[in-house]
Amino acid sequence: MTPIRYAIVGLGAGVFKHHREALDLGTFELVGGADVRPEVKERADELGVPFFADHETMLAETRPELVVVTTPHPFHAPIAIYAMEAGCHVLVEKPIAVRVSEADAMIETADRTGRILALNFQQRCRGDIRTLKRIVDEGALGHIQHVEMTTAWPRTATYYRGGGWRATWKGEGGGVLMNQAPHNLDLLCHLFGMPKLVSAWSRTMLHSIEVEDTVHAMCEWPQGTLGSIHITTAEAGREERLEVIGTAGSVSVVDGKLTYKKLPGDFRDVITQSNLTMPDVPAKAQPVTLEAGDGDHMDIYRNLYEAIRNGAPLVADGREGRMSLDFANAMILSSHERREIELPTDRAAYDRLFEKLTGAVDA
Repeated sequence: MTPIRYAIVGLGAGVFKHHREALDLGTFELVGGADVRPEVKERADELGVPFFADHETMLAETRPELVVVTTPHPFHAPIAIYAMEAGCHVLVEKPIAVRVSEADAMIETADRTGRILALNFQQRCRGDIRTLKRIVDEGALGHIQHVEMTTAWPRTATYYRGGGWRATWKGEGGGVLMNQAPHNLDLLCHLFGMPKLVSAWSRTMLHSIEVEDTVHAMCEWPQGTLGSIHITTAEAGREERLEVIGTAGSVSVVDGKLTYKKLPGDFRDVITQSNLTMPDVPAKAQPVTLEAGDGDHMDIYRNLYEAIRNGAPLVADGREGRMSLDFANAMILSSHERREIELPTDRAAYDRLFEKLTGAVDA
């Protein structure tokens, strides 16, 4: 088993602690780390790898097979594109980029160079999510009518002061939609595909930041499924909830606990065939065998090894990773322009808005 030689750009990132565990797998060999902050050299010294102030020099001197990008979001696209052009496979932390037009360029580069572009959407590997996807894909819920997601990621002023790039349009590309929500939006796209319409309200409810700390949205999928989404860093003490309602049953995942309820038949048949005006249609809880999976970074690294060495399909490739960013860009565009947005998001329209938000052009 030949280890994959890899290097990290953004070695000083807080999320590195999760990527570091890849060293324990025995299938990856860290050959270098880069960061713009000189003090991060201490981490490289601790790991016993050379430290670089820029990724260009690191790639030229270490020639890794794989580059892992854990920098602030605005740097994901240019670094990933540079690495693929240099012949490296790439694993990018979420989100894939800040603007979906950047994600398009990353995917084009991967296609042209034949390099792997993988996204770190490890929550797809959670046992409860794998089980929910199996139930949905098997058609056990009938026609999916409604999806509801509510998630609170409580954060403090100390958190937002933790990095000068955080909670700014230039430094992070947005607030909760660019930092916490990508995992949630990715799960919705993973389970049901990308919506076709979205109306959203992004607000700064409690935090003294220039970007949103809360988003509330309504959306519709091509198959007619309706959705409601509420994601925030400005609320606490509430459950993380994902509920899927279909004509034949429902599944709820509350704080990681999955409950599957089945109707005695498909409600579409009850509507057309019952002589009752207000039928009693009880839903009965069903026993469920959960799929395996912790949903951690090691699930992604194990999959990435198999993809690079044996051609296995990725948990999330560039096109899969682009969906949640497209979704987030559509929400921001909808809120700021106060209108319903059709997906895929109009790239030029979002780029114009983003230039205004960052001050690149006059508002």
